Amino acid sequence: MRMGNGIMTPGKILYILLAIPIALPWARPVSAEGPPRPVGYYIDLALLAYPSLASMRQRIEMKRNEAIRAGALDDPKAWIALSNVPVRSWSFREEDMTGKEIGLSQMFPFPGKRDHAVQIVTREKEQAEFELEEIRNMLRADVKMAYAELASVRAQADLVRRSRAILEQVVDVSREMLAVGKGRQPDVLRGQIEYQKMREMLLMLENRERLLSIRLNTLAAFPPDSPVPAIDRLAEFPTAYDPLELQSIYRDDRPARKALEARIRKGAIGIVHAEHEGRPDFEVSASYMQRDAMPDGTSRPDMVSAMVSMTLPIWRKGKIEPGIRAMKAEREMAIRDVETLDSEAANAIGGGLSSLENFAAVARLYRTTLIPQAEQSVQSNIEAYRVGTIDFPMMMDSLMSELGFRKEYVGMVGEMHMTKARLEAAVGRELDGVPPVSGETAPSNTKNSNGEGR
Repeated sequence: MRMGNGIMTPGKILYILLAIPIALPWARPVSAEGPPRPVGYYIDLALLAYPSLASMRQRIEMKRNEAIRAGALDDPKAWIALSNVPVRSWSFREEDMTGKEIGLSQMFPFPGKRDHAVQIVTREKEQAEFELEEIRNMLRADVKMAYAELASVRAQADLVRRSRAILEQVVDVSREMLAVGKGRQPDVLRGQIEYQKMREMLLMLENRERLLSIRLNTLAAFPPDSPVPAIDRLAEFPTAYDPLELQSIYRDDRPARKALEARIRKGAIGIVHAEHEGRPDFEVSASYMQRDAMPDGTSRPDMVSAMVSMTLPIWRKGKIEPGIRAMKAEREMAIRDVETLDSEAANAIGGGLSSLENFAAVARLYRTTLIPQAEQSVQSNIEAYRVGTIDFPMMMDSLMSELGFRKEYVGMVGEMHMTKARLEAAVGRELDGVPPVSGETAPSNTKNSNGEGR
């Protein structure tokens, strides 16, 4: 191996080892063309073009028109008849009651039935509208989770790529030291093994990145295999949310709960409507009869008839009471569904807050303690390796520990963002405008031991 125009001497090899911590570009972002796309870009596209949203909008339109139809009267009936024609002669002049009749009738439901039918379908429309908002709520959370995980995986893959580049230098150094009698064959083999292990790690991360890119593209209505350009880097954020406030937000804003409340209101109206099935409906009819003159030429006057008829809802036990019980059961089912959703939301909020605080604490521990200590350990171990007080495996372990800590930190920050997205799905709205309870502020941009921003 040559360095510049000269042979790499042991002194130059040790200089490279000492310079490794200074050259580690852990926190430099990957260069990319154009500014990174924020998560809001993908959320807006998803809310605009996701197929399920268009389907639900059509359902709302359908219910809107059903409500109009529910308030309309039944179609009237019209008839034309030949009345009292004698079969012996088939004459229209022989009998006084013989005539040609035309009539019209209209059914009128018992007062209140049409209004109840309209209210039932209106509640169904409201339920569909809230279900549409719930789909939007869940879709927004799905996009945020896919975006956060993709950003985390990309950052971890970037760390591994840069670590492999550094480790390749270390392996080359160990080979040169072996060549000049300053190293050992096991050290070279250990470095090569760690280098290949990083290759395995990188392959897994790259595969996960492809899967998440497909997921994000699908949610945003892009072609699944289209490349995802640069996205924002993740950062820590305040996590001390008040669980009581989140519960209040859930009760006020969660669309799924509002949809169930609309079902309860529909059930209550349905009970009244089923009880009204025991009331009669009325049919009003009128007819006009034209009569021919008598056989002797004497004219007969035409006749007009009118009639009011009504239904007799006498099958109460077999028809009306089962309908009432069915509507009561539907309302009770909706009430129990609200209780179930409340329980699930309380569990999601409590568990999400606990996980969020834990991820934040671990990320803070990595950022403020473990990573700086690992940096110092790497520098001191390389110096100790230079003077021969530790062996190559110990120095290699310190390098791998620092990489592991940095990967874990990026993973914890990603988990924070994904957990926050799950919390937003549970409460029914974004939490960016909800302040932390203790006035906690997001951590400032810290710097590592080389003055580089994390």
